[in-house]
Amino acid sequence: MRSTVRRTVITAIGALAALSGAALAPAAAQPSYYNPEITPCDHLFRGPLTAPRPGTAVYWSPFGATGIVCYDNGTGLADYYQRDPWGAWHDMNELAPGQFFYSVFTTGIPDAAHWR
Repeated sequence: MRSTVRRTVITAIGALAALSGAALAPAAAQPSYYNPEITPCDHLFRGPLTAPRPGTAVYWSPFGATGIVCYDNGTGLADYYQRDPWGAWHDMNELAPGQFFYSVFTTGIPDAAHWR
């Protein structure tokens, strides 16, 4: 009887220690305004003359649908940028649902983010 109680108490203490250790473990840093992240997301877009694929939007750009990144600054709103062959970033503007257009003006916003 005593050994059963002792095992139960030891098991309970071990479980509590494991749970408290998990609660004290640092959480993965989430993207924020001060710590934005970019990830490649070419797969979300296609050119206007390519065959439709489920879950893709049309992107009208002289550079095709490559070099596109998703910019996450923790607001929950999707921002997309494309890098041109010379290394400059261009904002992608959605002027109609599912229709994104290339911005001729360059921006340096993705340069402040880190790659995920």
